[in-house]
Amino acid sequence: MSTKHLAGRVIAFLSFALALALIVVCVIVVDRRPRTHDGYVYAYSAMLTPEVSGRIVAIQIRNDKIVRKGDVLLRIDPEPFQYKLEQAKAQVAALKAQIDLTGRQVTSQGSGAQAAARQVDRARQQVSLAQDTRKRLEPLAARGFATAQQLDQAQTDERSAEAQLASSIQQASQAKEAIGDVESLKAQLLGAIAAQQLAERDLRETTITAPVNGRVVGFNLALGSFATAGHPVLTVIDDDNWYAVANFRETELAHLHAGDVATVWVMGHDDQPLAGSVESLSAGVQPTGSVGPGLPQVDRNLNWVVVAQRFPVWIHLRRSDASFLRIGATASVRVTHDHAS
Repeated sequence: MSTKHLAGRVIAFLSFALALALIVVCVIVVDRRPRTHDGYVYAYSAMLTPEVSGRIVAIQIRNDKIVRKGDVLLRIDPEPFQYKLEQAKAQVAALKAQIDLTGRQVTSQGSGAQAAARQVDRARQQVSLAQDTRKRLEPLAARGFATAQQLDQAQTDERSAEAQLASSIQQASQAKEAIGDVESLKAQLLGAIAAQQLAERDLRETTITAPVNGRVVGFNLALGSFATAGHPVLTVIDDDNWYAVANFRETELAHLHAGDVATVWVMGHDDQPLAGSVESLSAGVQPTGSVGPGLPQVDRNLNWVVVAQRFPVWIHLRRSDASFLRIGATASVRVTHDHAS
């Protein structure tokens, strides 16, 4: 074998070995640093829906305006709700006055019932006394020591005392039944207080404020428009927390863990990479050709060959002040496995 031929075979072998080594290195790098271009920027948003209906009398926002949590965005005409609150307060005041008056009446009626009860006690004593007198005269009259007239008078007195007792018992019962009851009024007062609190809440709801720090989008109403309860009027994007949702192949999920360091490139701003960390890995996606509630849908690139399904991986970005962050913007993501540098 000539020297030239041998040198060619050595070069070919070295080239093959170098290519194989490069493949191994690439596999190791991909294994420790999974990367995907199938991603997008995302942030949670609050769709603001009035809880009361009314005409919009003040607008202090515009689309894409940055707002802070608690800032006033819209005001609905508060006048009818103020009247309802005053009406509810008047009902509460009236019931309190009625309870106070009824309480005094109950006290008076209670005193009358106590007097009637004492009258019953006296009537019982009179009956007992009359019975004792009649029983004492009966043997005396039989022996002639008492006249028949005296015995008749004792019997008459006994019957009169018994009649008076029955009358006193009836009057005491009527006095007791006449005592008023404030418990039903107290129950009505609780309902009136609840109505007042609801009226106060409705009045507060005429002022719509920002629930989070963010940006206003989707607002298209003019001053004087009628806002209907339950119908959204605008959306505020939460500007404090931004994410990159990256769809990684299922074969790469084993190399991804919550807390892994990630680098995100937003299309058009490749020179400004954003740092982040893996927050969560999706537990499922919508299977092709089936329906399931609440599952994200990630399409496969090919249907005529077996293609690895992609699953969303949420990357929480450490910066939320980048001006180019927009929901839906295309992003590329690289994850450093096990916090490797």
